[in-house]
Amino acid sequence: MHFMSALTLLSLVILSDANNYNTTQSTIRRLKTHLQGETESAGISVDLTEGRQVNISILPMSISCLNAAEQTFTFSAGVNMKWIDQNLAWNKTEYDGIENVTISADYVWVPSVVIPNGIDNVVPTSAQPPVIYSEGVGKLLFLESFKASCQIDISLYPFDQQRCSVLFMPVNGYTLKVSKSSFGKRLPSFFIENSEWELVDILAKVEDVEMTSITNFASFEFLLKRKSMFYIVSIILPMTLLSLLNACVFLLPDDSGEKMSYLISIFVSYAVFMNFVNDSIPKSGDVCRLSVYLSLVLCQNCLAIITTMATLSNILLFQPKTGVQPADVQVETKSPERPCVKSAPNTRRTERVLFGVFLLLALMSLLVFCM
Repeated sequence: MHFMSALTLLSLVILSDANNYNTTQSTIRRLKTHLQGETESAGISVDLTEGRQVNISILPMSISCLNAAEQTFTFSAGVNMKWIDQNLAWNKTEYDGIENVTISADYVWVPSVVIPNGIDNVVPTSAQPPVIYSEGVGKLLFLESFKASCQIDISLYPFDQQRCSVLFMPVNGYTLKVSKSSFGKRLPSFFIENSEWELVDILAKVEDVEMTSITNFASFEFLLKRKSMFYIVSIILPMTLLSLLNACVFLLPDDSGEKMSYLISIFVSYAVFMNFVNDSIPKSGDVCRLSVYLSLVLCQNCLAIITTMATLSNILLFQPKTGVQPADVQVETKSPERPCVKSAPNTRRTERVLFGVFLLLALMSLLVFCM
């Protein structure tokens, strides 16, 4: 008895689920006919005579590369396009409360864009079909890695900021608009930080153009700031110490005989260090301030070598001769030694002045980064 009751109940549940499934499928077929037409080839197009507008927005996901030599900017982002088409609206109460559907782009109108400053991928395509809502709102999402041309100025390197823009231009007779002009610090939580560049802001704007089939285009300008702490610690600080060591040569005593070898050691250290520095400087036709600073440090080292050579030559020129005299030659006690006695304090005073001058030159060279 109980077995027969359970079997009857199970049969009723199966029949109810089958009826609900058939009802849902029937509703989906009716909605599909409403959107696509009676045949699959009937498709729905939008009347663009009403000044159709498409809202475009961008969601950054990562900054991949900023290449100064190739003048390119590579990043990953999601581009969302939203528009309204009343021809695609339906009353959800008539279709069992269905609020949105995903439909093939072959049967509904979707906006097409090109990236005029793009490289490799000028016409982005979405791998996802558009989503249509019951209010007649359509949404299309692009998830891609974009590579665009960018005018990169490295004259302030390594304290430079770059502005790179990616342009979206409509191609099938509609106009673009942006809802948010600036991101500020409101970057998504899943954004992947770049080790060299900091994304400060994204400025969005729409610019009008006078063309037959294109009325405007949307521009998203990425404001990027280079992270300079690595360059300060690994390049600028060591080179500053080398330039300060140039001045210290004038603190060594003249009779030590180590002045020239001291300066040559600094010069060799500078040459070895430059092999590392050259790999980190961006390859570009512009001259950056770091290159100017390195050239100034090299000039200081060469000038210190020349000045030391001149100082040592001057000391040897006025040094008294102390050779052995014959016994029958009377030695005048008058004074070949007096000029030498006077020249020693003068030499020390000159070297102190040179130390101050070269120390000042080393510090003034850092002003290159403040100009």
